[in-house]
Amino acid sequence: MTVEDNEQIKNSLTENRWFRLAKDQCLNSLHQTRFGAVLILKNGKYFSACNVEKSHPLIRKHYDFFAVSLHAELNTLLRVNVVRHRHQIAGSTFYVYREDRNGWLKPAHPCSSCLSIMKDVGVRKCFYSTPAGYNVTYL
Repeated sequence: MTVEDNEQIKNSLTENRWFRLAKDQCLNSLHQTRFGAVLILKNGKYFSACNVEKSHPLIRKHYDFFAVSLHAELNTLLRVNVVRHRHQIAGSTFYVYREDRNGWLKPAHPCSSCLSIMKDVGVRKCFYSTPAGYNVTYL
C-alpha cells in the first residue's frame, strides 16, 4: 500500500461524520497505540473518548488480561450515565478508529473484553477502521 492509497482510504473514511469524530479523538490520544471511539445513542446524542494511560476499577472487573490503560470503548461508556440513558444505549452504534503516529491506518477491532462490555450494555453495531477501509461487527 502506498502513502497515496492510505490517504485516499482515510479521506473516504472521514467523509462519515462519526469516523471523523473518532479520528479526532484518536489524534488526541497520548497513548503509544492511539484509538478513538464514538458512541451514538438511539436519540442522536453521542459521546466520544480516546484511550488513556490511566487505571479504573472496571478494568479489573471486565478485562480478562492485564490492561495498563483505559481502552477508548470503555472510556466512552464511562462518559455516559448508563442508568439515565439505559434505553437509549440499547440498539446504539459504536465507531472505533485507529491510526499510528506516522498516519497509517491500523486495524481497530475492539478486543474481546470491550466487545463483551458493549454487548452487555446493549450496543447493536460496532464499525471499526481497517487498513483497507472499515468493517462492522454486529453484537
